[in-house]
Amino acid sequence: MDGRLPPCRGREDGRVDPAELPPAPPGSRGRAVTSHDESSGPRLIPFLLIKMINKSRGKILGVLALFLVMVWYSIYREDSFYFPVQENNKTMCPLGEVEKKAAQLIGNYTRDHPLFLQLKDYFWVKTPSLYELPYGTKGSEDVLLRLLSITHYSLPESIQSLKCRRCAVVGNGHRLRNSSMGDTINTYDVVIRLNNAPVHGYEQDVGSKTTMRLFYPESAHFDPQTENNPDTLLVLVPFKPMDVQWMEAILNDKKRVRKGFWKQPPLIWDANPEQVRILNPYYMEVTAAKLLNLPMKQPRKVKQKPTTGLLAITLALHFCDLVHIAGFGYPDSANKKQTIHYYEQITLKSMAASEHNVSHEAVAIKRMLELGLVRNLTYF
Repeated sequence: MDGRLPPCRGREDGRVDPAELPPAPPGSRGRAVTSHDESSGPRLIPFLLIKMINKSRGKILGVLALFLVMVWYSIYREDSFYFPVQENNKTMCPLGEVEKKAAQLIGNYTRDHPLFLQLKDYFWVKTPSLYELPYGTKGSEDVLLRLLSITHYSLPESIQSLKCRRCAVVGNGHRLRNSSMGDTINTYDVVIRLNNAPVHGYEQDVGSKTTMRLFYPESAHFDPQTENNPDTLLVLVPFKPMDVQWMEAILNDKKRVRKGFWKQPPLIWDANPEQVRILNPYYMEVTAAKLLNLPMKQPRKVKQKPTTGLLAITLALHFCDLVHIAGFGYPDSANKKQTIHYYEQITLKSMAASEHNVSHEAVAIKRMLELGLVRNLTYF
């Protein structure tokens, strides 16, 4: 005998037939085989285990295969949840990675352009802008000179001095509703928000920190004191000359500009001029020309412009060392009743008359995700 146990065939009810057990050791003959027998009990255990494994091997392999497929799928899909680097890992800053990857997507990528317009550029203009707003400042120099004389262009020292700028660009999409992403968003060094998206009452899902808020007159229907932090930068995105005129009238308490808007902007806006910045149109030009392949000069009937959301991502790519996004993406065209914002009941139908091509922009964002240029905090 080689000491190996004979194969256990067992019975259909899963119990081991005593007749199939190996012979008992000498001196134990005549003893009944029971589940409490000290000598046969340990022998029963391996047989029972083998029996159970043999019978459930297919199920185990099936569950394991399903688990592996689920893991692969969650990693493969760009719209899966991604959680940012935790506070205790802040030393691992991917310096230079954004610039390297952005250069693959944006031709002639550079970080040499200031984020905001500066007063000194409008005293002695050596190289007038080639384009009118929103891609340049041609024809708006005089009003900009007056507006920039009462606003600022610098970044807060707390941001300027950071060795690594970790940024979250928070969109206004429905995906943020019930997301519980608020605490995660608050951990970023820079949080960029858009237009009139509220914070008050939605802190659990969208956070409470706001470093910059990009807006234009028609989207300025928010209380700067309630929906922002005391040091939040209010960044005007001028799409047309009237936008700059509105801002100057508001801050200087002049006669309000009422014509030239597709929606009436607020006539009273309680904002501190020291917190107001004017976005450099260079970033609108990059977004349109490099990411969306739009011509700078378009026929009036076919005009298309980037959304504030895509513009904010472009801005972050020229300023941050790590860029994560949340709340971007629109519902499928088939889902006509799905609201597009987390805070109001409007549907994709409201975008039909806009000058934005949301499907074109979705392609641009997906390309960024594929390159690893940005990462997603919510589904896209």
